[in-house]
Amino acid sequence: MTLAIPLDGLTITAPQPEMLSQKNVESVTGIPARVFLDTIRSPGFPLHVMKLGKLRLVRREAFVAYLQTMANDPASHRAAEQDERTRVAAVLAAAGLEPVRRARTGRDGAR
Repeated sequence: MTLAIPLDGLTITAPQPEMLSQKNVESVTGIPARVFLDTIRSPGFPLHVMKLGKLRLVRREAFVAYLQTMANDPASHRAAEQDERTRVAAVLAAAGLEPVRRARTGRDGAR
């Protein structure tokens, strides 16, 4: 006896990749590659980032856990941003300069 299964009756799901990069992050998490790269390059990013040429890799499970932590504790994200501003101000002060506040234009502060 032969059992015929229509092709639209099958769903084949590939396993999630172990590593995320700017090439696959959007298809796995829905996060655009630019946001991924900005996130992993931000000061205080706690995960190990592997570099392979221009490719940046992080473990998927750890990155998703980090995102969940950030979603549950936005204060830690604001603290990291403040730390970055403090470091930038220190570098500018060492050069005899001071930061200038700018009004944001648009949702992401793009000029």
